[in-house]
Amino acid sequence: MALQTKKILAQNILVGMYISALDRPWIETDFLLEGFFIETHRDLEKIQGLCEFVYIDVELTKERVKFDSVEPSLMSRIKSIANTDVKDISFTLKSDAPRKSTIPKPETTYKKTSSFSTEFRTANQLYKDITITASQLFSNVSSGAEVDLISVKRSATAVVDSVVRNPDAFLWLTRLHEKDSHSHHRSLRTSIWAIAFARHLGLEKAKLNDLSSALLLCNIGKAKLPKELLEKEDDLNDEELLEYQKHVELTLEALKIMGRTPQAIITIIRSHCERFDGSGYPMQLMGDEIPFLAQIAGLVSYYEEITNRRHHEDSLDPTRAVEHLYFLRDEKFMSELVEEFICSIGIYPVGSIVELNSKEIAIIVEQNGKNQLLPKVLILRDVERMPVTLFKVLDLYQINQNAEGVKAKIINTYPLGAFGIDVSEVTQGLERATNVDIKVEKKWGIKKLLKKVVS
Repeated sequence: MALQTKKILAQNILVGMYISALDRPWIETDFLLEGFFIETHRDLEKIQGLCEFVYIDVELTKERVKFDSVEPSLMSRIKSIANTDVKDISFTLKSDAPRKSTIPKPETTYKKTSSFSTEFRTANQLYKDITITASQLFSNVSSGAEVDLISVKRSATAVVDSVVRNPDAFLWLTRLHEKDSHSHHRSLRTSIWAIAFARHLGLEKAKLNDLSSALLLCNIGKAKLPKELLEKEDDLNDEELLEYQKHVELTLEALKIMGRTPQAIITIIRSHCERFDGSGYPMQLMGDEIPFLAQIAGLVSYYEEITNRRHHEDSLDPTRAVEHLYFLRDEKFMSELVEEFICSIGIYPVGSIVELNSKEIAIIVEQNGKNQLLPKVLILRDVERMPVTLFKVLDLYQINQNAEGVKAKIINTYPLGAFGIDVSEVTQGLERATNVDIKVEKKWGIKKLLKKVVS
C-alpha cells in the first residue's frame, strides 16, 4: 500500500501524530529513529524548535488516535486528511495503557577501565569457557542430573566483571555468535545484553550478578520440552504455544529441587516472560506489577529472540530490531526502559555489519558516547568489496570533527554473513590485530575514496 503523507507546519502538529519525515536529514538531528509518534508535549516542543514543517503518516496517525469526541461532519474530513486543515483536528492518545512505572535512579557510576583490545582477549576466552558451562547446564537438566549452581554463579560473576570493565568486547562477541540459536547459547547472549544494559542504568553490581545468573538459568526448563516443539518455537499454534509456555514452570521446578537458588534470581525467572500490557505469561502481570529486574530480563530476551530467530531469514537486523522495539513502548515494555536500552546499545549495535559512504564495509567495534550515529568501526572490505589486507579501526566521530567538506557516515546495514564475512574471519583477524593493539585512525581519506568510487 502506498504511503499516504501530509506536509504540515510544525506549529500545527499535535500529540498522537506520526512524523514520517522532517524538513532536514535525520542524521542532522539527535532523534533515535527515522519516524516516530509524538507521545508527549516535550516531543512536540522539540520538533517545533527544530523544524519549520514536517510530514505525517496519515494511516499510522489514525491508528494511534481515537476520535470518539469528534463530530461526524469532521470525521469525514479526517478520513480524507490530505485535504484537511490539520490544525482543526483534535488528536488524543489512547488512554487504556497500563500503569506507568519508572526507571530507578542510578545506584552507581561505571567507567571503562579496560581498552577494547585488552578486554577482547579476556572476553573471547571467557565466552568459550562459559559456552561449555551453559551447554553442560542444559545437558544436566535434560538427563535429570543436579544443576551446578556454584559453577553458574562463578560464570555469571566472571561475565559481569568483564562487562563492567568494558561492555563492548562481550557485546561484540555476542553479536558475532548470534547465528547459533541453541537455547544455552541464547541464554548466554541474553545474559550479556542484560549485564551491559544494567551497567548502563547504573544498577549496583549485586543486581548485575542476579540478572546474569537468572538469564543463564531461565531457559533450562526448555530442556524438558519436546524437541519438535523447540524446533518450531517461532511458529506455534495456540495449543503448542500453551505447551511451550510451560518452560517457565519447568525451570522453576528444576531450581526448586536444587533448593539453593536465591529468591532474587527466582523472581526474575518467574516474571521475565510477562509483558507491560498484560499479554505475557504465566501470570499476565502488567505495568509495575512486573519486578524491575524482570522487566530488564524480558526486554533483552525479546531483543535476542527477534534478532536471532531459529530460521535466520526471519530475524531482524539490529537497526530494524531497534525500530521494532521503539514502537512497542508502553505496550510490551515500559517506554523509558525501551528508550534507555536503545541508548545503551546504540542505533548501530556493536557487531553490526555496515556500509560507509566511502563504500567500504565495516563492523561496529565500539559505541561513541557523544554521537551514536558515529561509532568506531573495523574496516573488513575495501571499496571494491574485497577483503582488506590491513585491519584498520576508524573513529567516525573524531574523523568528522577533523573533516572538511564530505563527512563520514553509515549509509546501510547488513546481516552477519554478508559479503562472506563470518565469525572466524573477524575474530581471528581482530585477535591478530589486538596482539599489537589496533591503532584507531582519526583521519580518513574519504574524498579520495569517493572520487575512486565515482570514477
